[in-house]
Amino acid sequence: MTTDTPSDDHITSAILSGSTYERVRYERHAFLRQSVPRTLTLQSALLGLLAVLLPVYGLFPQSVAGFLPATDPGTASPKVLLLGVFGGLLELLGAALLVGTALYRLRQAPLSESQAHTALDVEDFARYVGLGTGGLAILLTVCLFAVGLGGEAALSSYIATAGANPFVASGIGLPVATVSLVAFSASVAVFYAGSYLSVRLSLARQRGE
Repeated sequence: MTTDTPSDDHITSAILSGSTYERVRYERHAFLRQSVPRTLTLQSALLGLLAVLLPVYGLFPQSVAGFLPATDPGTASPKVLLLGVFGGLLELLGAALLVGTALYRLRQAPLSESQAHTALDVEDFARYVGLGTGGLAILLTVCLFAVGLGGEAALSSYIATAGANPFVASGIGLPVATVSLVAFSASVAVFYAGSYLSVRLSLARQRGE
């Protein structure tokens, strides 16, 4: 009777596959070690979460209207939205770096030891920027928008605690609707990029590259 787990089997297969990249990847110690396609899928989900801000803003109760720069999400540009934009840009930066390194691996395969380390260094940076910092910024933005759903009492309580209204006008004229629609489009693009690379990288692994 064997005690090997599916994860152990996958790691053993990767190391024995002959791929320098896969061997180095599993030898490294990293908190975020998802594959590139898996990471892109997670980033797509985070961008999709950012797109939810549009319907959430539209569901705000009338009692919080006095705290908002405008009730119409097509013109409203609350300050808290800038945090979401920052997170979205980091997600796109991370996704671009991951796609770039994946294409580099496919083009340069089989990688040397130094090339594998370089590719993984870039991937690790992209994951921490995208899933780490960018993901946190997006989650905080969504949480702050959720406070608005609680009505005047919830928002007043938050303002009393934080000392500031997160929904004051940002002053840059970037509305909720625009950010949400761009985030949705980016989410779809990142998802399909991950699906495309999943197929290409799977074929490369079968060839031992």
